Amino acid sequence: MFARLCRHFGRVDVDREESRVQQMKPKEACRQTSSPENVLNKMQANEEEERLNRELELTTKERNELTERLLYVTGGSMSKSSYFRPNPFYEILKMKEKEVMSLLHNLDTKNIEHREKFQELKKEINFYHNLHSRLLMDQACMKKKLVTLKQEWKELQRYLFELNPKDEDEQEKTSNLQTQQNVVSGTAGDMA
Repeated sequence: MFARLCRHFGRVDVDREESRVQQMKPKEACRQTSSPENVLNKMQANEEEERLNRELELTTKERNELTERLLYVTGGSMSKSSYFRPNPFYEILKMKEKEVMSLLHNLDTKNIEHREKFQELKKEINFYHNLHSRLLMDQACMKKKLVTLKQEWKELQRYLFELNPKDEDEQEKTSNLQTQQNVVSGTAGDMA
């Protein structure tokens, strides 16, 4: 990365040049006599070097911030920039992320659909449970009514026998009524 930046800024062999400069400094120091002019030039050179280093640091920091902004604006994709070489693993990862996000979305929609169906089924279960309870109550009421009707029928038969015990026609009618009553009680028993 550093080599690429050096090429980008036009400084190819920075390390070699700096090491040459450092090697030459001791030789120059030995050759030159310390004059106030040389000391002043060295101080100015050191100050200039420090100033350039600060500028380089600020430029590097600014470049990094701009790169981060570019990544943020392009949604993390640097493929639009001219110096970017796409990483195949990154592309595969992006494709898998899209697949997973699609699958997650599908699962969310199915989950919502199943929750709605579950709520509908709960309502239906409650409806049938209430209907079953009402039918059981109605059945119990019908049994009570049937018992009371049977008792009334027996009382009515006794009363009729007491009034006309010798009338044979009346007895036939009574026997017909008894068979009808047995048929009715048989069908009511089937309903229970």
